[in-house]
Amino acid sequence: MSTISNKHKNAQRIFYPTFDGGLNLSVPPESLARNELKEAVNVEFSPTTGAMTVRGGLVWSGSFGGEIDSVAAMPGRRGFLVRRKGTKKAEYSRWNTLKEVSGELSGYGELSVVAWDDGYLVASGGKLQRLNDRGIPTLETLDDSPDECRLVFVRDGRAGIVSGDSEIRFSAVGDCTSWENVPNDDSSGQYVEIGYKDGMRIDAVIPLSRDLIVFKSPPYEPDKGTIYRLTGSYPDWAVIEVAHNTGTFSPRSVQAVGNDVYYLTVSGLASLSAVTSYGEIQAQWPDRKVSPALTQRITESAELWNIPVKQQLWIMPSKGDKTVWVLDYMRGIWTTFEFPKAILYASGLDNGVYVFIGIDMYRLQDWYTEDELKDDGKQRITASMRMGTLIAGKQLLVKGAFATFGIYPGCRAELHVEGFVMPFTVAGKADYIYDEPNDTQYASEDDDPIYPEKKTLTARRQCIVRGWSVTPEVKIEGGGCSLSTMGLEIVEVW
Repeated sequence: MSTISNKHKNAQRIFYPTFDGGLNLSVPPESLARNELKEAVNVEFSPTTGAMTVRGGLVWSGSFGGEIDSVAAMPGRRGFLVRRKGTKKAEYSRWNTLKEVSGELSGYGELSVVAWDDGYLVASGGKLQRLNDRGIPTLETLDDSPDECRLVFVRDGRAGIVSGDSEIRFSAVGDCTSWENVPNDDSSGQYVEIGYKDGMRIDAVIPLSRDLIVFKSPPYEPDKGTIYRLTGSYPDWAVIEVAHNTGTFSPRSVQAVGNDVYYLTVSGLASLSAVTSYGEIQAQWPDRKVSPALTQRITESAELWNIPVKQQLWIMPSKGDKTVWVLDYMRGIWTTFEFPKAILYASGLDNGVYVFIGIDMYRLQDWYTEDELKDDGKQRITASMRMGTLIAGKQLLVKGAFATFGIYPGCRAELHVEGFVMPFTVAGKADYIYDEPNDTQYASEDDDPIYPEKKTLTARRQCIVRGWSVTPEVKIEGGGCSLSTMGLEIVEVW
């Protein structure tokens, strides 16, 4: 049986089998588990490979006619409705085709869109409108709708909107143009007060299964809000208080994911669990690993975006922040993305991820090594992963390192350990040359690939690094790299 030859009897292998613990800022660096990271910039966990992978690059998809003020994803993954800043002009994007919408929006409020029949209903703070996207996208104002319509949704065959501070209004069954309440006619327009005269304003409404989850808070005090649940159907509906002294900032800071509702608060990211448990629920905190840093950056302009194609929630802590906090909600893994400019909006569409910056829309392209900004050219993606700090009663002597990884042409990746650098190359040789023995053909005349076909590669290197503590770090330039496992050979010495 083969053995490892080593003159140091106390030599040990420090092995990092996976990084599925993600970012953990809640404990000191020396207390991190082997699968956790103290820094995770521009990386995300890949559920298909189990590796920590550099995020995709931005690829320009189109420009709108002016600075973007509000964006709403069209249901059915069809595109986005966009309003230009300071105007009631709207534009519509579909399949990377941008069109100006005929007609104007009725208000300057946050855009809200829901599917209705073969078109859409749009609320922007004024009268409710219907959008027909066949041919030239056209807005039609529903004159009999309430004067203030925001946060449109559909429930039990009725169109629903928020009007005023506490009122939720419903149209007649099957007729979004009829809103009048007719006595003794249960199918006519209806309304319900949520927290009547409580001095708070409805911030968000989230349809979930057969319930509506309603967030209310006093002006400028979201931490003193109340969460309600509207359950049942008229005339048998009921308003139930779910949670006190908690709330969110706006419709942009709440997302429904399956049977859960995630929402941003002044204390971080909170969630409500499945519908069946709402009656006795307390807020849960899925951000416990990152809350020491995240809560310091959250402001009332914070936004929360659902990226279902990646099973991720993205958090922009404040307007203008270039750092997005990323939660893989299926596995509870946190990382961060840093973009060259602040994002206005992000969403998943047609198995892709779209990002809005300035007046431009970009697609996030996996394995792309650069961010291609329309007016600023190409910028190489840089990423980093910093592990926990290793300490012992004696000094540590690092004698070797290894890593298994995937790498793409144009990417440069290195493991740094207290001054020692190990490039992520194949067996210590050139990254992108297919190094067959005795191969002397010119590349232009050779059929060999310039990049090894193996999906998982291994790098190994000996070293001599000595210190009272050791903090491994992986630095990547150019994107297109994934780190699967890593290890160090360490000896305690005097």
